[in-house]
Amino acid sequence: MPAKRRSTEHASATYQRNRKLILSDNPPCHWCGINAASEADHLIETDRGGTSELDNLVPACRKCNATRGNKYRAARDDQRTRPKQKAKVMPANPMPVRVSETEHSERFFSEQTPVPVSPISLSHPTPARVLGDQPELAVLGGDQPRLETTAHSGCLDHSQEISEFAEKVLNVKLMRWQRRVLAGMTAYNVVDGKEVWVHRVSYTSVARQNGKTVTIAALLGWFLCTQGKARGNKQLVMSVAHKLDLATVLFNYLAPILEAKFGATVIWSYGRQVLTMPDGSQWMPRAATPGVGHGYSIDLCIVDEWWAVSEEAIDNGLMPAMRARKNPLMAGFSTAGDASSKSMLRWRSQGLRAIDSGKNTALYFAEYSPPVMDYMTPAAWRYSNPALAEGLLEMSVIEAEAQSPDRNSFLRASVNIFVQSQHSWIEPGQFTDLANDLPMPNNGVLAIESAVDDSRYVGVRAVQDGLYTRCRIVFVADTIKEMWEYVAAEIEQSPMLKLALVPSIDLHCPPIYAHRKTVVGHREVVKWTGAVRALITEKRITHSGQAQLIDQVERAVAIKHNGVLTLSSTRSPGDISACRAMVFAVALASKPIFANKPTIISV
Repeated sequence: MPAKRRSTEHASATYQRNRKLILSDNPPCHWCGINAASEADHLIETDRGGTSELDNLVPACRKCNATRGNKYRAARDDQRTRPKQKAKVMPANPMPVRVSETEHSERFFSEQTPVPVSPISLSHPTPARVLGDQPELAVLGGDQPRLETTAHSGCLDHSQEISEFAEKVLNVKLMRWQRRVLAGMTAYNVVDGKEVWVHRVSYTSVARQNGKTVTIAALLGWFLCTQGKARGNKQLVMSVAHKLDLATVLFNYLAPILEAKFGATVIWSYGRQVLTMPDGSQWMPRAATPGVGHGYSIDLCIVDEWWAVSEEAIDNGLMPAMRARKNPLMAGFSTAGDASSKSMLRWRSQGLRAIDSGKNTALYFAEYSPPVMDYMTPAAWRYSNPALAEGLLEMSVIEAEAQSPDRNSFLRASVNIFVQSQHSWIEPGQFTDLANDLPMPNNGVLAIESAVDDSRYVGVRAVQDGLYTRCRIVFVADTIKEMWEYVAAEIEQSPMLKLALVPSIDLHCPPIYAHRKTVVGHREVVKWTGAVRALITEKRITHSGQAQLIDQVERAVAIKHNGVLTLSSTRSPGDISACRAMVFAVALASKPIFANKPTIISV
């Protein structure tokens, strides 16, 4: 907006009064959720008709407010000078959920890998192929993870070689769950006579004391002892953890074995440890600082306890260090985290997208965790602790741990669930139980929400069908352009479709959709959260059982805002954009339920 008009609006008594109210309890920034808010930001800009009333203002830090203002002015000026064009309508995609092949954080992979294997959702016990081509009934709580992106069929892998290495060199026999995840993360195809990983990144989540360290040691030791020769050049392995002493524990365990049995030379200086194999391949344990990996070219990167590793360390330190290598591999291991585990949560979200979409990506994701149930029961503990089936862990040990007064630590470490999941806005299992496979009618409302960092956009469609409101995720997009293409395809299939857009997306809305749209934001979340929760409690909402939607809705956390229940993106463990979009879509699709004005009938 022009500087003169902006300063006039900000000087108004209404703005100043409402700004004081919004900032009275020192809230965090609505946009980043990290910095303290110091300004009141307009959801709909004043030169587009927005007012300075409370329902159009949100708390914001100076940085986010300035960034949004600059983006808005640049887009506005660009739109004024751009020639008008007709919106391009894309052909309908037969896939019910359209998900891009990769996430922003894995785009350092430049090679396209042919992937014949098919993902499978293991959110519920289903027949699956395990470690081979013979169909078997999955046994959850043993070798079978509850969530997994691939069933391991149709390609080769190195799990048998790694198992033999562990038995002969480390003197340990790998458990079934360890062999299973190693098969997933080392799956490969042969292209032009060379091995090419099917999955360039893997993320395995399991409760503590189940054998993650042994799994890492077997993979890392096998790689150092074989891949230099197999690839014809020396390899660099870097293992990281959020603290140097944790990274050093693995080095102190494995390095003496490689030194004694393979003639490796070791530098033991703390913080500068380096192991060098006879063929020149090296291993360096390091702390996962933002600068880790700078100046190196890494072939294998091991990330231990990913929940505590920052986005800067992964995206700015390690991944660029692997870009120039041929066939690199990143293998991450962790227990569940908390709301601060942003890097791990983003990759977990990508794994759920892959499961829902029915497509393979460069990520292999396996999680041993219970479905939504009573987390304080032995039945739940078996899902998270596959070592129980092997006799490595005793149920009596976990029962003793459950008596700890620190319930959060027990749930995260021993049950492998996010520590804030038990504070979700609905009862455990309520939304999961509403899944069915009934066909969803056309039209309705398509609500589009963006992640806090605008790294992705999610569209949830809801439609009223008799007494029930049906909803599902219809797309997840990485760019604005991709998002509008998906919207065009949805409108082609549902000509009467209405759109619900948050202000940051409404800014880019093509004029052709102006008559369809409704702008929704913080006010609507506050207004509709309680009502939609009531619909869930009354079982008047149904969905198609998508893993990503269930995950976000079940773990979203609600807070009281001015005495009214509202979803909190900052307190929820991970992204809940799909949950927020579901609230918008369901509320608008079943709008008569939320009407405040009485109906007068004359007889």
